[in-house]
Amino acid sequence: MASTFFHVQHEFRAGKAQQWWETAQKAQAPGGGWDEAVTTNLEAGFYNHSFNPIAPEGPCFCIWEVREGISSEQFQAFIDGPNGPDFGLGAMMNICREINLELAGDTPYPRKFA
Repeated sequence: MASTFFHVQHEFRAGKAQQWWETAQKAQAPGGGWDEAVTTNLEAGFYNHSFNPIAPEGPCFCIWEVREGISSEQFQAFIDGPNGPDFGLGAMMNICREINLELAGDTPYPRKFA
């Protein structure tokens, strides 16, 4: 068995989009902790390959890869938790769907977890 890929749809809860964008911009600014968070998440078995916002008020779509042995439920808990893309704000409803690689024919991105 190998790593699993997920398509995640992020929908902002009413009135929360601006707070989320401000938090994300601060995190990505120099010294904001973004690089450290990416490293911590990678060590925990989670890697975001792409972030695709449609509009400031959402939705946003991501492709995540999860290390072998991490269940869909564990991934959902991560995505919804303080170390996930919501920053613990409760700003997003996250809809996670496993990508069927047999139907896709290949992974959407080269694997981070071999």
